[in-house]
Amino acid sequence: MNAALLQHIELLIGSIGVILGFFFAALLLSNRKKQHLSNVFLAIYLLAFSLRIGKSLFHNYFEINATIRTLFLTTLLGVGPSIWLHTSYLLQAKSKPTAKGWLHYLPFILLAGCCWLIPNDGSWIFGVFYKFTIVHMFVYTLFSLLQLNRTRKIGQLPTKPNVTHWLYHFLTINLLFIGLYFLISELIFTFYIGISFLFSSVIIYLSFMAFRYPSIFKVEGERYSQSSLNDQDIIGIMKLLRQGMEQEKPYLDPSLTLSKLSAQVGVSSKVLSQVINQQEGLNYSQYISKYRVEEVKRLMSLPQYSNMTIAAMAYDSGFSSISTFNSAFKRYAGITAKAYRKGLESNKS
Repeated sequence: MNAALLQHIELLIGSIGVILGFFFAALLLSNRKKQHLSNVFLAIYLLAFSLRIGKSLFHNYFEINATIRTLFLTTLLGVGPSIWLHTSYLLQAKSKPTAKGWLHYLPFILLAGCCWLIPNDGSWIFGVFYKFTIVHMFVYTLFSLLQLNRTRKIGQLPTKPNVTHWLYHFLTINLLFIGLYFLISELIFTFYIGISFLFSSVIIYLSFMAFRYPSIFKVEGERYSQSSLNDQDIIGIMKLLRQGMEQEKPYLDPSLTLSKLSAQVGVSSKVLSQVINQQEGLNYSQYISKYRVEEVKRLMSLPQYSNMTIAAMAYDSGFSSISTFNSAFKRYAGITAKAYRKGLESNKS
């Protein structure tokens, strides 16, 4: 491909990345009164990426002083801590920053302050510094992923829905980016478009994922502002609820109500409603319907139910209305019950 064309592509994608990065960061920081700390650290991450992209694009057309280039390179030392702290604060739902947390940015502060001592001339000193920025990002991202897996295994997932999905996308794309960045910097992998294209691709992808999961970046509204429940209380109650739903299957009772279910869990109706809403992003009726749909799907997969009508399975699963069942099944399964059953039968044949 023509070199001039590649440079134009890099300029286009790089400019989009810078604009999206600054816009996304500004959006996350726009509401100072109700700011979740995870958003602050994600904004720092985006700003570090955007500055790095901007430096690369600018340097393509204008000469930049070596010290300034090194200074912009040190911004990558703010990426790893931001990834770690964004993940930690989302998982733990902390409301206040700790001094220990901000200490993760100390390498960035120290090296940015003495960047004029680091020669940007391809020497071994600069080579060590350059590799350190990549390893620094990799270690933080890897430990963030391990923390997410550990939190998931012990069942202490955050109260907001889709947080796990977002974090897996966020951490995976960063691991892939760091791997490619290392291979390209070591000339192991030839990349004909500039590094700013790679950085921008990450920001564009994350912006798309943020559009899919907007609730993650919203601070909980005033609805439960007076609640005495903390996040650990919510996680504990939700764990009890899930155990009861899976072991006792109270949703099979068509007359099940919120008050009956809350009595079984041992909390008030108001508390249970809040827990379901904050943990699952659903109201009580939607939560119960989701379990009932899964039960119908389970019955459809069993040979002994092959001659039973879908309506009969719906009633056996706790639904009291076929119209309610049809709409719930379509919502949670993505297709109609008839089409779902037909698909199961075709897979068996």
